[in-house]
Amino acid sequence: MTNDYIFLAPEAVFPIIKDESGNSLAHRPATGFPLAGTLQGEGKMAGVPVLFVRTAGCNLRCMWNLPDGAVSLCDTPLASFDTRGEKKVEVNSVKNIILNNLGKMNHLVISGGEPFIQPEGLVTLIRALKAERPLHVAVETNGTLFHKELVDEIDFFSISPKLKNSIPTFEKLEKTRTHIPFEPAQAEKTRRNIAVLQQFIDHCIAIPQKDFQLKFVVQHHDELVEIEESFLTHLTGWKPDDIVLMPLGSTPEELRQTRMVAVEAAIERGWRFSPRLQINYFGGVSGV
Repeated sequence: MTNDYIFLAPEAVFPIIKDESGNSLAHRPATGFPLAGTLQGEGKMAGVPVLFVRTAGCNLRCMWNLPDGAVSLCDTPLASFDTRGEKKVEVNSVKNIILNNLGKMNHLVISGGEPFIQPEGLVTLIRALKAERPLHVAVETNGTLFHKELVDEIDFFSISPKLKNSIPTFEKLEKTRTHIPFEPAQAEKTRRNIAVLQQFIDHCIAIPQKDFQLKFVVQHHDELVEIEESFLTHLTGWKPDDIVLMPLGSTPEELRQTRMVAVEAAIERGWRFSPRLQINYFGGVSGV
């Protein structure tokens, strides 16, 4: 990788109304609003106005079994499963697009895919942005990779460790008719990295102005035991308020099958429940 460019998913920087030169785009963003930006839909920052950068590529290929027997793919498939639409964009161009669309917003979210597979370009981007204006930068990551320089530049870490139900299998692929190269054994080996998760937590403890969340996607009560026994008992420094339960699903119909499990468990354990506002209000389409 290089620090001169970033591989971005088709949405790239979104939602936006101006290009890197400051010229108005011909069409409104997918939100339907005549302005740039959206709301962070999940976790501790839910409801905060933000601009997103979506990177391309992921080291996992998550797909979940739903209660009705269907399979739910990662909700950003063009950034993870099929990256043929990825764009190789110069860091300076990305910076200009962001600055031309921030308006009064002060929050940038870097998502994926998995941003930590290309840390060098993101380090350059964030440093360039913060040199021009104060900016709160969050990253959405699966918590399997750690890069000290990139971590130093991030203000908020939304870490989503993957449970067993996320592991891709050939049976799941048959149901979704998705064709991707993957190795289930490798996904099982990679998805849980306690040492990396502890590094993120320790970093935030050492720097009080930084924060994190451990956001788990759930759809069944058995997964709550997995969260506690496979993850939380092996980690230190977290508080109940740092643990976020989010219902599985990338459509309103899928969320109806899973959300009450997450609501009940959050109340019982004193953890947070996370909505998925982008699905509730925009239907989960790309670019919102």
